[in-house]
Amino acid sequence: MVILAIAAHCLALAGRVEEGRALAAVIRATLPNYRVDDFLATFRFAEDAAALFRRAAREIGLA
Repeated sequence: MVILAIAAHCLALAGRVEEGRALAAVIRATLPNYRVDDFLATFRFAEDAAALFRRAAREIGLA
């Protein structure tokens, strides 16, 4: 699931929001409660990087 989350967030950050939303839908179909906090807990991100991923998560529906 983490690989899909990485891809979904990166697609959103690259401006490919619809593709990111499609992957987010796949994630939610398997893990309905999966959110950006779950994603961020998997890695150690600097605050500015975490903020970027949170923004991407809002765009794709994983906030």
